[in-house]
Amino acid sequence: MNFFFINCFSLFFFNFLIFCNFFHFFYFLISSLWKLNNLYIYKKMSKKITKKDEVEENILNLINKENRPYNYQMIEAAFPSMGKTQIVKTLKSLGEQGKLSSKENNKAIIYWRVQDTGPKLDEQGYEIPQESIHDLNRKLDGINRQLEVEQETLKALLSQSRQLNNQLSDDQIQKEIDQLSAENKDLETKLLAFQTKEVVSDKDKQRLDETIKKARSEWVKRKALFRDILDQVLERSNKKKKDLQEDIGWETDEDLKIQMIPDYSKPLPTQQNSTDDSPFKKQKR
Repeated sequence: MNFFFINCFSLFFFNFLIFCNFFHFFYFLISSLWKLNNLYIYKKMSKKITKKDEVEENILNLINKENRPYNYQMIEAAFPSMGKTQIVKTLKSLGEQGKLSSKENNKAIIYWRVQDTGPKLDEQGYEIPQESIHDLNRKLDGINRQLEVEQETLKALLSQSRQLNNQLSDDQIQKEIDQLSAENKDLETKLLAFQTKEVVSDKDKQRLDETIKKARSEWVKRKALFRDILDQVLERSNKKKKDLQEDIGWETDEDLKIQMIPDYSKPLPTQQNSTDDSPFKKQKR
């Protein structure tokens, strides 16, 4: 009887130990799984973007860079770490701030870039810092100085171009050289003829001298006759010479700056000892 009781107690105690070990193992397994799940959730949540400004910047840069319409689903596909609620709220906030344009289409809201009013962006879609007025004025001064230099260079090139265009070509220069050479040769031939023979004969020179003397004599006579007639008219008209000249309209040699033919019948001051009064004598010598 006692042996049976001892065996039963031993069997119960052994089963109890087995149950305790199994419970302890099960509890350890559940605890481990719970910790792993919490760790996974923590890591997943740590990857999500939680800063509002950073979320807005990323979404705004994406839409501005691509420059095409987006809905929240397309944003969610581009940023898997963002949640739907966060994306919807951010898009709505950007639309209210005027940073994005929006329109509802079949219960779906479409967002796109505000055209020609947003800041300038670089190739990555980030805003380019705006320059100050001082920087712009300094850049403008540099551009103006460069423009002045370029204008001076252009002016010099245009002047050089005009000079080159005004110059004769090689063919024109050669043609002019040939023409001048021919004229020079002809003049040399005439000069040689003048030097080797008498150009005007004595008879011709005498005839010319007589013609000049006669012409000068007639000129002097007619001027004297005009003065006599003019003096008589002035005496009877009681007018001044200037007024009468304006009424009649005559012109004198002095008015026209015409010089009288020299009197070759008288010897020139440099030829007082010469007996030949011909104007061609000097040329002959």
